[in-house]
Amino acid sequence: MRRKPIYLLSAVLVLTLSLCSCRHASSIVNEEHSDTLQLLYARNLLIIEHDDYTEVQIANPWSSGTIMQTYEIRQPFTHAAIFIAAHAALIDELGCLDAIAGVCEPEYIADKNILEGISKGSIVNLGSAMVPDKESIINLSPDAILLSPFENVGSYSNLEQLGLPIIQCSDYMEPTALGRAEWIRFYGRLFGCAELADSLFNSIAYRYNALCEAVAADSTGASPTVMFDTRNGSAWYMPGGQSTLASLVRDAGGSYIFADDTHSGSIPLSFETVFDRGQDADVWFIRYSSSLPLTLSQLRSMYAPYAKFKAFNHNGIYACNNKDLIFYEETPFHPDRLLHDFIKILRPQALSPYDENEGLRYFQPLSPDSQ
Repeated sequence: MRRKPIYLLSAVLVLTLSLCSCRHASSIVNEEHSDTLQLLYARNLLIIEHDDYTEVQIANPWSSGTIMQTYEIRQPFTHAAIFIAAHAALIDELGCLDAIAGVCEPEYIADKNILEGISKGSIVNLGSAMVPDKESIINLSPDAILLSPFENVGSYSNLEQLGLPIIQCSDYMEPTALGRAEWIRFYGRLFGCAELADSLFNSIAYRYNALCEAVAADSTGASPTVMFDTRNGSAWYMPGGQSTLASLVRDAGGSYIFADDTHSGSIPLSFETVFDRGQDADVWFIRYSSSLPLTLSQLRSMYAPYAKFKAFNHNGIYACNNKDLIFYEETPFHPDRLLHDFIKILRPQALSPYDENEGLRYFQPLSPDSQ
């Protein structure tokens, strides 16, 4: 018989989440035997290690100076429901595949171990991340649910009514790539592999900073201007100026066309707004999902005004097909790999001869021959 959930939330969180949001983000429980873990990059995370448990405070990224949730980690998760593919892939990478009891939207998961678990029935398909199958969750009886919160939106489908601990994984709201990646240390503590998680993050940060130093040492060229993606319906969703993608462009020596924006998440914009800023952008990164590679002619057929952008007409478009690659699973917690792609495209002269021989991992150019 499986033991009861072994992850305990603070009493305040269990009783009412809304009260936690009124606490100041810098509040720390004063105890004789406690130590605040030094986090170098994450702004919305505070980890306090006590003698027999670890306290974690997650700041509300949409309300400066307030706490969104507080947790007490006394023992690791062993039977968790994971709503986001990137978190599930990270947990597998940390050697805790057995702790993944259920996932949402397996059609967006590329991790072979997780897909095999779903096929064998050891990992349950919980349906849509936004509207999960409550009955399946109840039957699964996980010791926690890991999901990504959104501004002005409560827990998905009122999941808090199930009485299960809900972990608000707001790492995507960190304004820097290494800030988001440092949440690896939090997830490592949730699943009982803190030492491995710390080691993994340190190696990622080391390579990321080495690449940044290479860019900083290069003074041979200007900063290419950068834009992202395509329209989705009537809106063009661009990364906010304080997003991790914006910080990656900056660290790669580029100039993001919406760098002056103050949002950490995506911002919905009109075509006219994007064209005004991006018509002369040097590089256009496009993420898409298709069984066939994207071509320039296909891009033009999707929306004829795309052909008016400078990047379209001057070999400046680089595309990442998420159907074939694990971009969304891998890059949130391995930003060094994406940074290398960006530098190779924006400032290739900054790379060492060794790195120069490393190919592009995610983005490939669309050439005129593709028309």
